[in-house]
Amino acid sequence: MRDLLQTKVRVALPAMLAIQSFGTMCSFAGAVVAVQASADLGVKSTSIGVYMAVLYIIGMLSGLGAGSFLARYGVIRTCQAALLAAALGLGLAGAAQVWWLAVASAGLIGIGMGPLNPASSRILARHSPARWMPFVFSVKQTGTPMGGMLAGLLLPPLMALYDWRIAVTVIAVLPLLTLLGVQLIRKCLDDDRNSSYPISLAGVADSLRVIVTSRPLATLAAVGYFYTFAQMAVLSFMVIFLEEANGLSMAFAGGIFAIIHGSAIPARIIWGAAAGRFASSWVLLGLIGVMMSGSIFAMSFFTPAWPFWLTALVAVMLGASTNGVLGLLLSEFARLAPTDKVGEAAGGGQFFLFFGIVSGPPIFGAMVEFGGGYSNAFYLIAAATLAAGVYLLLTARQAKSAPSS
Repeated sequence: MRDLLQTKVRVALPAMLAIQSFGTMCSFAGAVVAVQASADLGVKSTSIGVYMAVLYIIGMLSGLGAGSFLARYGVIRTCQAALLAAALGLGLAGAAQVWWLAVASAGLIGIGMGPLNPASSRILARHSPARWMPFVFSVKQTGTPMGGMLAGLLLPPLMALYDWRIAVTVIAVLPLLTLLGVQLIRKCLDDDRNSSYPISLAGVADSLRVIVTSRPLATLAAVGYFYTFAQMAVLSFMVIFLEEANGLSMAFAGGIFAIIHGSAIPARIIWGAAAGRFASSWVLLGLIGVMMSGSIFAMSFFTPAWPFWLTALVAVMLGASTNGVLGLLLSEFARLAPTDKVGEAAGGGQFFLFFGIVSGPPIFGAMVEFGGGYSNAFYLIAAATLAAGVYLLLTARQAKSAPSS
């Protein structure tokens, strides 16, 4: 631990954790207010799938192109611009009177989400000792469930006091405060920026090329797609599933949403600490996929008659698995990448992870609408994640020839 604390990680990790938390909070706000907002805007609540798809399609593209901006302006400046875009997106959502303005707000939030993982991968891989990378990346990725937990805890009481519009506008203050705060450490962390580095679309193709030309990276990207598909399908529809399909209160649904995200925080740290000590990250990701499948299958049997402890237990399993894998995935992308292509590998890998996030909510919504309801939709994604997890376990050897973490 001493060798880790002697690096700039002691400054970079808390900064990236805060940036990830408040940026992700903006992206999950729509899922929490979906029932009330959809009624106000005159659309079905299952339209949250379209909203999330737009958000992450834009995020996929902005993430792919982030490499040249990170090199030219630095990690902190790029993240400040990203947080500003996300905050403006929430402000626009609060002002929206028609559905297409809500979609436009998703685009702004997507612009903000895209660069965050490439930015953190660039700076943390540069300063982290190799043996600490899974742990450092997993701790940083606890910002994602922290953001979801914040959305689940802050928005319901604000909606009860006011309405959903004021609620999303109020929480937009948090990313704004964060972008101002990290200015204090910009000089320290943006010391590698090159003001003459060209902004080019060539970096987009380069990011994808790094992934598709490496068999381990391509395998990781494919499995990551199914994991993030399941993650966002569950997270986007959990509040709607509990409120509309089961008649439970907004407070109860928001609480379960917060439990799912909250349980992922210690889970990501545990997964990161276990990687390389008790099992390789590759094998651990396979085992988590099996756990993911089991927890989704269990949720398919949910009824309002369940005792709270059982609902909370399944929520913890969902959070630890579906919402607990991104840190390991990103650390593996960084470990398997060529030394000078870590940012590009993170951006390219994120493209496939975000593709799962993009396609998960609308496909899951279509399954619910036209495929026999929530139970059948849960069965299908449970089967997909089981297959992905087992495939990783069966192909663990191909990762052994890659650089050691």
